[in-house]
Amino acid sequence: MCRVAQAVEVGEIPADLLAGLEAEFDTSREKSPEQSHSDAAHDISVELQMPIEKVEAGLAALEAQPRVIRELLMRRLAERWLEGQRAAPKHAPRRDG
Repeated sequence: MCRVAQAVEVGEIPADLLAGLEAEFDTSREKSPEQSHSDAAHDISVELQMPIEKVEAGLAALEAQPRVIRELLMRRLAERWLEGQRAAPKHAPRRDG
């Protein structure tokens, strides 16, 4: 979230993207960890057009990695998402990237 806030601050992406992302995080906090995990796996499966079983296996493999590796991956994912948002038309905010 900090990296997204920085991108908004310097005008790289619209502020409504940060607000939308914060709202999604708030909504996910209201769910059980199991439900959040299931929803995320489903979203990834749909986005990548992959069987849910492969997504679940990939997520399990990532979760088994040391914390430093997981954090590095999260930073890279955030940067790729931001790149997609920067490339999106200014008038049409995108959730995915």
